[in-house]
Amino acid sequence: MIQIETYIAQHLTHLVKNCWYLEVPANLPQPYLEDILPDGHHEIIFHLHPHTGKRKFSDTDWIEEPAAFIAGQTLTTYTLELMPGARLYGIRFYPHTLSAFLKMPVPDPLTGITPLSDILPLDNFMDCITDHPHTTFRHFERLLTNMIAGLQQPSGSYDYVHAAVREIMQHRGNISVDQLLHRTGVSAKYLDSLFKKQVGLTPKVVSNIIRFNHFVAWQNAHPEENYTAGGYETGYYDQSHLIRTFRQYTQQSPKAYFNSNTWINNVFVNI
Repeated sequence: MIQIETYIAQHLTHLVKNCWYLEVPANLPQPYLEDILPDGHHEIIFHLHPHTGKRKFSDTDWIEEPAAFIAGQTLTTYTLELMPGARLYGIRFYPHTLSAFLKMPVPDPLTGITPLSDILPLDNFMDCITDHPHTTFRHFERLLTNMIAGLQQPSGSYDYVHAAVREIMQHRGNISVDQLLHRTGVSAKYLDSLFKKQVGLTPKVVSNIIRFNHFVAWQNAHPEENYTAGGYETGYYDQSHLIRTFRQYTQQSPKAYFNSNTWINNVFVNI
């Protein structure tokens, strides 16, 4: 139904997780809707056509997505509506690496949307976009490589967050804050402060979100298994813990979620 292509920028793998292209078929009889999971990552997203995407949280009205914006952290699912024929490009960062390009704390609006032009020169990015995904991906890679080359070396505080995020990702979120403190050698208060600036969330919240996404990915890969097995494999100590977490992030049960449209989530929980 939806076309999604991804690209790994080989010279930026320590900073950029991937670039992606998404296209909604123009012949769909109605807009495409999907509840998008919180995933702990930042992205820069571009709509090629105006007024083709908007989002809605459970307690808000519909919000139109700008033509180019930074997609920040969210703590619950939001419903994404994409019009038939919508085409999008995205640059997906690790939880902490967008801050290296911004040279400032990551933006943290309640909607998760910050117009790109508020933070970075827009024209540089728009000049990268073509009708051909892999050409656009290479242009993005070149631009970001040039941007990072012109920045100062990351500070020691960045190194602490980088080390903690690496541990969280390697353990797929199944790691305690005490273990992160042991590996970084800093206090809980200091690490929380650094994470809020560079990630927008605390280490504990990032770990919980990453583990939740790992469960979704595992369950997608093993649809024949029950949720108890999936919870055990991904670090949830019992089924009630898993269900509470699922409702916290999605406002629905695992059964309801896995019976809904999840084309976009199915791609991004695995990368």
